[in-house]
Amino acid sequence: LLDLASGQLKLIDFGCGAFLQDTAYTQLWEQQHPPAELCLCSTGTLSYSPPEWIQHQRYHGEAATIWSLGLLLCHLVMGKHPFRRGQEIIRGRILFPPWLSQECQDIIKRCLSMQPSDRPSLEELFCHPWVQGVPLP
Repeated sequence: LLDLASGQLKLIDFGCGAFLQDTAYTQLWEQQHPPAELCLCSTGTLSYSPPEWIQHQRYHGEAATIWSLGLLLCHLVMGKHPFRRGQEIIRGRILFPPWLSQECQDIIKRCLSMQPSDRPSLEELFCHPWVQGVPLP
C-alpha cells in the first residue's frame, strides 16, 4: 500500500495475522484453528518458518517476525525466496547475487541468524545503515 500523502510504502499481510504473545508459540497458526479458518492462511507459511520451529516446534513472536522480515526482504530484492524446504532453512545458506549491496546482504544475514537471540530488534533494524541509506565502513 502506498500512502500518497506521505509517499510511504507499507507492506501488509494479515493472512496469518495473530496477536503477539509473550510466551513461546508451540503450534503454527494452522494447527490452532479449525479447517474452516485454515483457508485464511497461505499454504506457503512453512517456507517462512524460522529454524527454531523446524527443529524444536517452538518460536518466539518477535524473533520469528524478524526472520520473516529477512525472508521478505530477500525475496523482494533478489526476486526469489531463498528457502523452499525445512532442511534448506536449517542450513541457512543464502547465495547473494554480486550486484546486491553489502549493506543489504548484511541486514538480510542479521535477520536470518540461526539463533533467535542473534537477530536484531525492530528498533535495531530501523537504525541499520541499509535502512538509513548510509554505506557500511
